[in-house]
Amino acid sequence: MQGGSRGFESPHLHMEVYKLDLHRVRHADAKSKVIRFVEEHWNEPAELEIVTGNSIKMRGIVLNTLDEYKMTYQISRMFDANQGYIVTWT
Repeated sequence: MQGGSRGFESPHLHMEVYKLDLHRVRHADAKSKVIRFVEEHWNEPAELEIVTGNSIKMRGIVLNTLDEYKMTYQISRMFDANQGYIVTWT
């Protein structure tokens, strides 16, 4: 599903989990979608999962944007072989 969607409750600190799927999103549009997604959830304790797929360029766009917001993140979850998403927290 494209766009942000409400996910499940995270087992970590009872945070809500929200997901942004960037599949089929043009690289030129990715940064603005990430900014909108982060700012939409900025004032709540939440875990944000951003699906980048296997595109190195898309991953770089997302990581650079998260760096601009000085957010901590990890690429995938511990012990998950799928490297196609990034997790961050607000």
